[in-house]
Amino acid sequence: MEFKKQKARIQEIEKILKSQPTQKPDNQQDTIHEQKQTEMKEIKVVKLPYSYSALERFIDAETMKTHYNQHYKGYVKKLNSALDRIKDKEMDLEKIIKGISRYNRTIRNNAGGAYNHQLFWNMLSPKKQRPTGPVYDKIVKKFGSYDNFKKEFAKKSRGQFGSGWAWLVLTKSGDLKVMTTSNQDNPLMGVIKDGGHPLLGLDLWEHAYYLKYKSKRDEYINNFFSVINWSYVNRLFDEKNKTKINESRVAKEIITEGASAGCSPKQVNAYRMIFNRNPQIKKKFMYAIMDILKEVYSEFWYDKNEYAEGQMSGVYDFEQPGRSVINKLNTNYSAFCILSNDISMALKHYGQPSLNFIGQSNTQQLKELSRMLKFMIEYRYRIFNPESATFKEIMASLDKSNRFGDTREIKAVSDMKKIFNTKKVFKVGELGGKDDMLGGVDATVEENGQTKTIQIKPFNNWEEKDDRIIVFGTGNVKPYSTDYMAFQTDKYGTFVFNVDGMEIIDGRFTFPKEGWVNPQ
Repeated sequence: MEFKKQKARIQEIEKILKSQPTQKPDNQQDTIHEQKQTEMKEIKVVKLPYSYSALERFIDAETMKTHYNQHYKGYVKKLNSALDRIKDKEMDLEKIIKGISRYNRTIRNNAGGAYNHQLFWNMLSPKKQRPTGPVYDKIVKKFGSYDNFKKEFAKKSRGQFGSGWAWLVLTKSGDLKVMTTSNQDNPLMGVIKDGGHPLLGLDLWEHAYYLKYKSKRDEYINNFFSVINWSYVNRLFDEKNKTKINESRVAKEIITEGASAGCSPKQVNAYRMIFNRNPQIKKKFMYAIMDILKEVYSEFWYDKNEYAEGQMSGVYDFEQPGRSVINKLNTNYSAFCILSNDISMALKHYGQPSLNFIGQSNTQQLKELSRMLKFMIEYRYRIFNPESATFKEIMASLDKSNRFGDTREIKAVSDMKKIFNTKKVFKVGELGGKDDMLGGVDATVEENGQTKTIQIKPFNNWEEKDDRIIVFGTGNVKPYSTDYMAFQTDKYGTFVFNVDGMEIIDGRFTFPKEGWVNPQ
């Protein structure tokens, strides 16, 4: 589900919430409406860090004065006006840029103009600076020499047709690349393919140079290298690396020392059945979570095959090398339960009804989900902050589930070697790997010279009814394209079924009795 659709849903829900009477808790003087009023701020205009004439070797004072006062300040003014019209409370410009897909074209253009120029002013230095520091070292390593980099940057700049920007960016893999964007787009925008974090940028709009250079854009591009603020460029690089390292460290500590689960076993089981019986809940939740993670953890997000060939899109190198367990959040009913409970407490604090999924019809559950997603999207940077209590509980729950899953699969593979009477049973499923992409393959078995695939799941009980075996207590109930379904628990061991004749009834897997490979 795209954020634009979510935004429309948010606005509908806000109308409903505003029409409901609110009850102030004791000793509380704020309401949701009052909170919005106090939080509504404006994007600030950054001060030009030098005089209009300080960069004469690159640009004249008249151009700089017009560029700063009319163009840049105009972008900021129009952006604030557009944000005010949609009652958006997000006043962190970089976060707006990262989540630009949620906004209309007006906000995209003016947020880009405000953010790009905010960077641009600081990337220029009145005092000549010699290329140095970690960015210079990476440039030499990437391009072979600084001169080679200048040639590549100038070539890309000259090749930009019409208005736009040229950039040196730090990619998610830690590499450098030169690229261009059109209009006021920025490489940090999630809508820009193969973007990255901008370290250096050159404004290629005519208003940036035409009074001085007229049609001689090549001369403008060449003179740019004489005013680069390498101190600022290296600071951007260091801050980005420090942020990424700190977030990874904090996330790892949270998983190791995470708080206990925020839901009782009874609640978790109730949400498991909701996921199984109302697949639209899981589907809509999944798409919303993926969009939120892609925005909030953009530095760790990789699209399909971008991190490595055969890898799914998602968060990588966050709390551990490779694919993060946070990617399991999008279909995890225990995490859904934690979010529902914590959001309900926040709603109750402001006199709003708590979320109520359990015992409701499918239609009502979808309405409740809309309320929940509205809150999750609006407060995404608070909820999914590594330091938040909700995030800690979610990550601890996901890590525990992931470790149990690995242990369960190892036990199941050991049991299936006996069940199939062969040593050629192998655990092959990798978190986010191509086997996951091809239908949830967790293991394989060699039978009569052929490789058969197996999906492994937990369960807690079973019963026989009308010549069918019903499996209880398993999650993510849906059709799988594997040859066998295996269910593992310490109490009963491992059951294996041929998928032929498998049906999903009342949110549970059922199999014909004759398809049971190892009947008890």
